Amino acid sequence: MKNKILFLFILFAFPAPTFSQEILTGLSTNPVIKANIKAMHKTTTRSNMLTLPFIDDFSSTYVFPNDTLWANKYVYINSSYPYLPPTIGVATFDALNDSGALYRDANAYGFIADSLTSKPIRLDSTFGSGPHALKIGDSVYFSFYYQPQGIANAPEADDSLVLEFYSPATGIWKHVWSDTGSTLQKFHKKYNVWFKQVMIPVKDSANYFQKGFRFRFYNYASVANNSMPSWAGNVDEWNIDYVYLDKGRNKADSVYKDIAFVTPALSVLKKYYSMPWSQFNVNPSAEMKDSLYNTISDLDSVAYNYSYKYYATQIGGTWNSSYNGGTYNIYPYADSGYQNYLPHTHPLVNFTFPSVSSDSARFLITHFIKEGITGDNRRENDTIKFEQDFYDYYAYDDGVPEAGYGLTPANSLLAYKFTLNHPDTLRAIRMYFNPTLNNASQQFFYLTVWKDASGYPGDTLCQIKGLKPQYDDSLNCYYTYNVNSRKLLVSGTFYVGWKQTTADFLNIGYNYYSDQHSNIFYNVGNGWMNSTFKGALMIRPVLGKILPPSAGTSEFSALAGEIKIYPNPSNGEYINLVLPSEADPSISQFTIHLFDLLGNEVYKSPYEKSMNVSELQNGIYLLSVTSNTNSSRYFTRLTIVKQ
Repeated sequence: MKNKILFLFILFAFPAPTFSQEILTGLSTNPVIKANIKAMHKTTTRSNMLTLPFIDDFSSTYVFPNDTLWANKYVYINSSYPYLPPTIGVATFDALNDSGALYRDANAYGFIADSLTSKPIRLDSTFGSGPHALKIGDSVYFSFYYQPQGIANAPEADDSLVLEFYSPATGIWKHVWSDTGSTLQKFHKKYNVWFKQVMIPVKDSANYFQKGFRFRFYNYASVANNSMPSWAGNVDEWNIDYVYLDKGRNKADSVYKDIAFVTPALSVLKKYYSMPWSQFNVNPSAEMKDSLYNTISDLDSVAYNYSYKYYATQIGGTWNSSYNGGTYNIYPYADSGYQNYLPHTHPLVNFTFPSVSSDSARFLITHFIKEGITGDNRRENDTIKFEQDFYDYYAYDDGVPEAGYGLTPANSLLAYKFTLNHPDTLRAIRMYFNPTLNNASQQFFYLTVWKDASGYPGDTLCQIKGLKPQYDDSLNCYYTYNVNSRKLLVSGTFYVGWKQTTADFLNIGYNYYSDQHSNIFYNVGNGWMNSTFKGALMIRPVLGKILPPSAGTSEFSALAGEIKIYPNPSNGEYINLVLPSEADPSISQFTIHLFDLLGNEVYKSPYEKSMNVSELQNGIYLLSVTSNTNSSRYFTRLTIVKQ
């Protein structure tokens, strides 16, 4: 059909491809969906049909649609893929299924991919003071907002988004509306909005004013068809928001009494998403932002008075702080667009985190809007939260890949810049590689660390050969390439990255949380250059105290195999352990060790085939089973998700 490679920076800049280049592609899997599908309990089914009104702005759930409203879960509920939606949270349609993988029938010529289907609705009657039969005169309208591409890949002209209505009377789905693919730039130029609202009257009473009326969206997509298999990934994204079905409406009923957050809450750190606690404490004020930027919208046609506050609290501690932003008017989006709390100034960061003697700390910043209006449609979109974590690593990214990054040709170099506040020991480099179709990116690379040379990578400090991309299906589960044995002291500015041995695309996770192109360097044979793409690589250097042996792989690893545990993720009760077949059958010769991601040993006991984990908190742990003579060691990761 066409060669699809995602070349994207900020919104829509697409440089022409050349043979030697840096590349962005879509994903072949969605790790957020894969992690959550494992942790989900069986969906509760409800026998009662829905009644009017039906409304969902996708702000009350994450990853999967609200199962009280929707009958399936193929779309991805998120705030990462849209560009300036009406309210925070959208449903994204793409080429990935409900387990986060490419559809089995995905191809380059077009196929039906995601769908979002409502639960049955009582469209035969209206309820309130008393039920009565629904009539055409009740003026039923269906509306929604939609956007092609967002910050991801634009659907092609022969891809489409489709809406259908279901008639209980005939048992047939009928086409009601559709639009063909486009770049967001062309879409905005045509309609002068980032999200366009569609208003559809429901007038066919014979077919639709029945018990069991339903509606559904679905998209046609087509995956990449490139000469290099490692490029193939997710494409053709559409976003929808604010789905609303009710009586008593008209074609001009396109505004809502709703003031809402539009974008997610951000880190309060100036340069990083997260950083080591010891590095932060050298000069906290220099690392903190002066003010915050949280976009909001007024979806009504009139201005409203609102108040804004935020609260910062220490997770597991007593420290807290608050900020009262006062009350101001916010003007309609239709006239004034999105607003950033700009009455006089942006909300100030009026606090510094307290000094904590431990080697980590966690804080929660919660933002609130309170409108001076009654009848607000959606209180769910009035609150956003950000968890500010300080552990042992630096991160520019927020842990969710929206694309994949790589270089070509062979011998290309990639370097990622970090700057320390005090000398420290580099213990590991955590990387999030996107899985590719048929493991096409499983090629050797040399993990490399460089000194700084006047703002560019200089002399090599360390290089580890013979490594390949490694994957973990769990969310935020980076693979840890351990350099403990090198005792690598770093200071000031240093760079981490790789030298690749082939022209294959290694597909490191790429995140649009912040623009870090000035910290990304590549060299394809013509000297070091800054990246042209405005996002963040999912590479995190780990510093500080020594990591446990099970924290990852190293060039001197003596790990003999992987222990199997189930269920994993665990709901916080019991897990079962199975050693590899080559292990010593005498279980009395083994000991279980469990480490958190900071390297702290949180559990130790003689080996048993069943283990109680009820005392452990939600999170990701490194589980090691070691023979008492240290001749054998087995490892795996354990994820605990308590509901």
